[in-house]
Amino acid sequence: MKNKIIITLTLISMVVAGSVSVSVQASGSHTHDNEGGVGDEESAVGKPAAEADSTKTIQVVTKDSMRYEFSPVPDIKAGDIVTFIVTNEGQIPHEFSIGDKREQDAHRKMMQKMPNMVHEDGNTTTVKPGETKKLTWNFSGTVKGLSEVVFACNVPGHFEAGMFHKMTIGQQSVMTQQENVKQGKTKHHDMGSHHHQ
Repeated sequence: MKNKIIITLTLISMVVAGSVSVSVQASGSHTHDNEGGVGDEESAVGKPAAEADSTKTIQVVTKDSMRYEFSPVPDIKAGDIVTFIVTNEGQIPHEFSIGDKREQDAHRKMMQKMPNMVHEDGNTTTVKPGETKKLTWNFSGTVKGLSEVVFACNVPGHFEAGMFHKMTIGQQSVMTQQENVKQGKTKHHDMGSHHHQ
């Protein structure tokens, strides 16, 4: 009888321990992806977009020196749809996030509370060492009077060490493919402006 009780208690404790570890692991990631990889989140500096709609491609390399290397250097106008190809050449995970100052400050505070969080959503991607990921962003809908975009790594300590890039968006107005279709206009499909995979 004693052995049955011990075995039963052991099994119960294993089940409880297993469910606790699953809930701990689940709290370590933050995803908002939907099918097609485009999230629904809108920002003061734009919104997620489909890679097929890209008008520009920019390579971004993350370094353990807490710096981004852009190629070419971002020269973005309002309405540009940019695919960022982010490669981590370092030995530790980094993040590439797009937002305004307020959004980045809020994201950084959240990351400080949950330092092991892996972020994957419409405006943010986490890249592990040696990994390459893509993030496509439509720089539309900038708030009146606001034109500064902040690219940031909000892994605790990284932003503070200088891993961010601020830029001002030009005020060119470009309609997306969907907006052109809604207004009965056609958009020239430039095969050289993006890659098909």
